[in-house]
Amino acid sequence: MRIPIAWLKELVALNCSIEELIALLPLRTVGVKEVTDSYFELDMKGYNRADLLSMRGIAYEVAAITGSKLLFEEPQEAEFAWKQKDLPTTQVEVENPQLAPFYTVTKITGLKVEKSPQDWVTRLENSGMRSVNNITDITNLVMLEYGQPLHSFDARAVKDEHILVRTAKKGERITTLDGKTRDLQGLDLLIADPLNTIGVAGVMGGKDSEVSETTTTILLEAAIFDPVNIRKTVTRLGLPSEASKRFQHGLTKIRLLQALNQTIKMYQELGGQIVSITMVGNFEDKLKKITLTKKKLDSLIGVGIKSEEVETYLTKLGFKLAPHILSSPRSAGGAGGNTVWEVEPPYYRLDVDIEEDIIEEVARMYGYEKIPAVEVSESEPLQKEDPIFKTIEDLRQKLVNLGLTEVQTYSFYSTDVLNALDANKEKLVKVANPISAETAYLRENLWPNLVEVVGRNLRKGYKDIGIFEIGKAFKIGPDRNPSENYRLAISLMNGTDNPLAELYQISQALASHSTSGNVVQTELFHPKRQIGNLAEVHLRVLNKLGIEKRVAVLEIEID
Repeated sequence: MRIPIAWLKELVALNCSIEELIALLPLRTVGVKEVTDSYFELDMKGYNRADLLSMRGIAYEVAAITGSKLLFEEPQEAEFAWKQKDLPTTQVEVENPQLAPFYTVTKITGLKVEKSPQDWVTRLENSGMRSVNNITDITNLVMLEYGQPLHSFDARAVKDEHILVRTAKKGERITTLDGKTRDLQGLDLLIADPLNTIGVAGVMGGKDSEVSETTTTILLEAAIFDPVNIRKTVTRLGLPSEASKRFQHGLTKIRLLQALNQTIKMYQELGGQIVSITMVGNFEDKLKKITLTKKKLDSLIGVGIKSEEVETYLTKLGFKLAPHILSSPRSAGGAGGNTVWEVEPPYYRLDVDIEEDIIEEVARMYGYEKIPAVEVSESEPLQKEDPIFKTIEDLRQKLVNLGLTEVQTYSFYSTDVLNALDANKEKLVKVANPISAETAYLRENLWPNLVEVVGRNLRKGYKDIGIFEIGKAFKIGPDRNPSENYRLAISLMNGTDNPLAELYQISQALASHSTSGNVVQTELFHPKRQIGNLAEVHLRVLNKLGIEKRVAVLEIEID
């Protein structure tokens, strides 16, 4: 969001220099990414501050953080240009009120398209927009000041001046203002007449209905559209715009009516006259009331801020506070009560929903840089680490010191392993929605996956392989529910006729650790080469995995 400096000074009587303001903004509001003699630009990436997408919203913020005075007042409803007038309506139909909860169309005649005054042109350029003509520039200037997008359709291009707000039909297309023809889909919200599409709602108007040099009558649209729907359409069409940015962040009906009023008055200054006005939808903004407690505020910020300061900060930001109350009396021991406020955020702060949001407002007004750093408490953590992880780390270090290499395999049996084991799949834990056949069954033991890794390494030319893995194995319990536990598995191929001997020596080095033997599947191992929970893998299994060397394995549960 670019902020023209001259425009800002028309809205706020700054009590500090622009340089001081620019230095303060990153500490209190958002960062500044560009500064020139004419404007500065806020770095809005990642922020959900819809109010900062308008000059009036910026003015409120600047006045709050600097203590400066605002130079404008919000117009009252009785002052709106259409009040006290008995105006006819234009036919408007909204197909889905959820996608367009508030929609207005105003017919204005007696206009003449001309070049805009130079001060308008300069203001637009300093805001990062270009001048088109006086009729179009008015809607852009009002959007920049109030944050509410508006659009002017040439009334001659709208059949019977009948507006339909509907979703796209199958195969429908539109040529937008940039001259490109775009394919539409069913969720795209459109502005149309009974025959043609005249705009993509909240994104861009149609080429055939744009204001031209001969336009004298317009249909002025001001609306609120569903932010999620607009975001999806913008993303799919690759068509971001200043208008869609504001629709996506959210709008308010109060600000919409203020913007509409200002636009009509600017057209009236050009000689325009209101002929009709139509408003469809619920006029009321839903105001929020949030409970704020001093106890929660002090706990999250970590600094004791006086209640009077809290009220001052929030009042400066436009929040309304009910008289605070003490939720509990001071006890005989002198303990203080908890101050509680009922807080009503200003209508334009759509980002404030919960107590923590208000606490954040207090913290930034107080100044994050004033909050002292505090060493982390050495008291015991609320959640203690499971002792098993210490055992696992000790085992891991011991095995590495013994010369083994740690590997990490998937928690599934591959189809090759399932075939080599001739596995009974009924006894395995099956994944409900596997992405492929390779991830359909969870491993019952770790060692088969390690043997598969040995085979791959043999084919790459390695002659001495000692690997281990620590991970979870899964099995079906007596109640048919799956369970899991941590296992250690080792696989050894040393090119000798007796790899079991070396593996036995390794296992003795682990005797001090809290482990227990797993269930040995005898039929998968050499019948005469088993020692407790150590065994040589049966040649039948090895051959199916492409291995002709002897491979010894060990698998134990970790307690």
